[in-house]
Amino acid sequence: EKYPADAIRFWASGSKLGDDQAYQEKNVHTGQKTITKLWNAAQFSLIHLKDYKPKTVKLEAFDQWILSKLNQIIKSSTDEIEKYEYSKLRFEVENFFWNTFADYYLEIIKDRLYNPDKRGSKAKESAQYTLYIAFTTILKLFAPIMPFITEEIYREYFSKTSIHASDWPIADSKKINKKIELAGDKAVQIISEVRKFKSKNNKSLKTEISLTLEKTDEAIIKPFLEDLKAVTFAKEIKFGKFSISL
Repeated sequence: EKYPADAIRFWASGSKLGDDQAYQEKNVHTGQKTITKLWNAAQFSLIHLKDYKPKTVKLEAFDQWILSKLNQIIKSSTDEIEKYEYSKLRFEVENFFWNTFADYYLEIIKDRLYNPDKRGSKAKESAQYTLYIAFTTILKLFAPIMPFITEEIYREYFSKTSIHASDWPIADSKKINKKIELAGDKAVQIISEVRKFKSKNNKSLKTEISLTLEKTDEAIIKPFLEDLKAVTFAKEIKFGKFSISL
């Protein structure tokens, strides 16, 4: 009565096939939170993807970054589910969804989605394409674990046919780029440091700052600079010795 079936399935998928697992309500509650987060991500996506049809575009650096990570998740998840290692699939997809897609990527692309006049239509199209591909793929990877919420979102926003009748995602090795991943991870680390600084100083995440990055990082950070400036609300980004100031 308290939790939906998907939350129970989420908890149950935390153990290996054949292993005993003690019931812990906190893990069911985590499943419930994931359901809510998926729904919220879907509603955000609908605002920017209504009537959108994906088309090949030139991708911005952060879009290449997340698609590289996504295709590695597709590859490992496919290997795991073919071996009935559904617990590994759940942990990997859950971690990617919460910690890479929701916590960082969605925040990074907001400026491009909301401000095409400032950032340009091509930058917005890159974000739309990547958001569409990444989120529909996440839904398909979650579908064996949480079949009801993924079906509801998929039919409501993306297709009139069942998600469970759709093709399982296939990894595209051409989109896996270790170099762009390492550079993007460095940029995300900078975002994390800015968040910590603002939290420590009791400031809103939208508070403007001045940001100086390490001179040695200039070359690898340059492709991410516009998104980095927008998501950190940096008035300016200089290179020298790392520092953050109000």
